[in-house]
Amino acid sequence: MGFHRSTSVLFFQDAGSIGAGEEGWHSWRMSRFEHSALSAGPGVPALRTGISLALGGGFARGFAHLGVLQVLEQNQIPIAAIAGTSVGSILGAAYASGAPLARIIATCRTLRFRDIARWRVSRLGLASNHRLGDLVERVFECRRFEDLRIPMAVVATDLATGEPVVFTQGNLVDPIRASCAFPGLFEPVEIGTRWLADGCLVSPVPTHAARQLGAGCVLAISVGIPDDHRGAPSNIFQVVSRAVSAAQKHQLEVWERHADLVLRPDVQSLAWDDFDRTDEAIEAGVTAARNAIPRIVKLLERVAAPAFDLTASLEAGAQGRLQLAEVLR
Repeated sequence: MGFHRSTSVLFFQDAGSIGAGEEGWHSWRMSRFEHSALSAGPGVPALRTGISLALGGGFARGFAHLGVLQVLEQNQIPIAAIAGTSVGSILGAAYASGAPLARIIATCRTLRFRDIARWRVSRLGLASNHRLGDLVERVFECRRFEDLRIPMAVVATDLATGEPVVFTQGNLVDPIRASCAFPGLFEPVEIGTRWLADGCLVSPVPTHAARQLGAGCVLAISVGIPDDHRGAPSNIFQVVSRAVSAAQKHQLEVWERHADLVLRPDVQSLAWDDFDRTDEAIEAGVTAARNAIPRIVKLLERVAAPAFDLTASLEAGAQGRLQLAEVLR
């Protein structure tokens, strides 16, 4: 894959990881790209067959992820792993658990803010997202990372260090709650000795975590916060969200360079709480993914080709080198 003229080499510190990376995970879909795990030689882990998805945050706009998943299923594109931030962690983990996509979509069509949050003003936030646990119980096929049918990473932010924390083991509920704990709105989530908040603060689209899961190519889906703010903010949530959006603009180059392909579904007309516009978001994801299928197929063929240099690819990931993302709108 050719690189843009402005390509530069950057370095990105490894996120703090909680849990083992491989144990207990099961294989998922196979297709015309089916073949054995590719090995780069002694001492180097095998490369997973298929694509690794990086599902970004964006509240209700994140329903576009479901449209992308629909198109990948229809075209028998194998998914080797999934990394999710915020709403991407919910939908990604539900799919990775083996829950039928039709069930996930049906649930999202009736989902409202009250189903995932309970208002309770405290010193740390305006609401609790404990109710996400009920959603996991109702929709997911399993409750632990080790039982997922697709390897999964959930990314949150450590409020003490400002570093990303990547969960790959243990129960699913608490890491997902932490990844979705948008500051100012939701109370942070305590896990062990850490206080954690929304993964979007440090990893708006978790491409680095997706790359670390071992697939040969990373497909990123960005549904980010709209950047065309008009007028003065009208409430505290808009103040915080615009501040986060401003910070995320400076992270674009970092996370994009960990992806081989970036999809940007056209969801910028949707507000963060437009839960009643699920079908519009899904259709935006379908459109973006359909346009990208030829490119995705080429990426998979490149990885499967005998000449693909696995050692170089894995070493680049280990050293934190960043690859330029090709952006599709």
